Amino acid sequence: MKSIYFALLFFVSLSTATFAQTKPKSVEDEKFVFLNNGATVGMIVKAVLKADKQRLKLTDQQMLPARDVIIDATVKYNEGVKKLKAAKSMTQQKLRTLAVAVEDEKVRNYKAILTPAQYTTLVTLHKKVYPESKV
Repeated sequence: MKSIYFALLFFVSLSTATFAQTKPKSVEDEKFVFLNNGATVGMIVKAVLKADKQRLKLTDQQMLPARDVIIDATVKYNEGVKKLKAAKSMTQQKLRTLAVAVEDEKVRNYKAILTPAQYTTLVTLHKKVYPESKV
C-alpha cells in the first residue's frame, strides 16, 4: 500500500514539476507584439526585472516572486494588444488604458513582496509615468 502511495506521489510531483518548467518556457518564447526585431516575452521580462532590481534594490529572495509578477503583467499586456489588433480597434487611448490597467495590477501585486520603502519608491515612479493611475 505504501509503495503505491509513494509511486503515485512521485508521479504527481514529477508531472507537476515538468508542467511548472514547461509552462513559463513556452510563454517566454512567445513573440512580443510591438517589437519586430524578434524580441520575446522572456527578453522583455529579463529587461524589466533587471531595471526593477536596480531601481527598487530587490533582494535575492524577492527576485523570483518579482519575476512571476512581471511575467503575468507582460503576458496580459501582450494578449491585450493582440485582442485590440484582432478587433482592428487599436488606438493610442486604448493602448494607454490597457497599459495603465496592467501596470496598476503589477504595482498591487508587487506590494506583497516589497518592503514599505521599496513600495513607496515603486508607487512614486509609477505615478510619474502614469499620473492617471488609481494606485
